[in-house]
Amino acid sequence: MRPHQGLRRASIVAGIGVALLFGAQPAVAAPTDTVFRVPLVGASVSATGLPSVCVMYVTASTDLATPGITRFTGGGYCNVVIHWRNISTGAASIAYLGYPSVEAQTGSGIVVATVTVPTGPPDYPAVMIQPGMIQPGGGAWTVP
Repeated sequence: MRPHQGLRRASIVAGIGVALLFGAQPAVAAPTDTVFRVPLVGASVSATGLPSVCVMYVTASTDLATPGITRFTGGGYCNVVIHWRNISTGAASIAYLGYPSVEAQTGSGIVVATVTVPTGPPDYPAVMIQPGMIQPGGGAWTVP
C-alpha cells in the first residue's frame, strides 16, 4: 500500500468519526420572517372607546413544516385588518390581527397584502371619533 492511500483512508475515517461525534443533523430550513416594508400609520379606537395612534410594522412568517400557512404578527397593540391576495393562485381573504398574532391559509405562492385600521374594533359599532388612515401598510412574501 502506498503511503498516500493510508493517509487518505485515515482522514476519511477521522472525518466520519468527527461527524458521528458531533451528531451531524440533517439540514432543515428555518421559518422565514418577512417584515412589511411599508408600516401602518393610523388612528384607531380601542375596545375601551379611547382613541389611539397606531404605528406598526407587520411581519409575515412562513415555515416549510406548515406549507400554505402564513402567521401575521404585529409590532404594536392595535387591531388591524390585513387584506391579502395570493397572486399565484388568485385566492384572497381578510385576516383580523389583534395582539399578538393570527394565522391565515394563504396557500403556496407569492402573496401580497395591505394593512389598514378598521372603522372600529371587531364586533363594535363605529364610535363618534372617526378613525383615520394616515398611511396603509403593505408587503409581499413567498409562501412554501
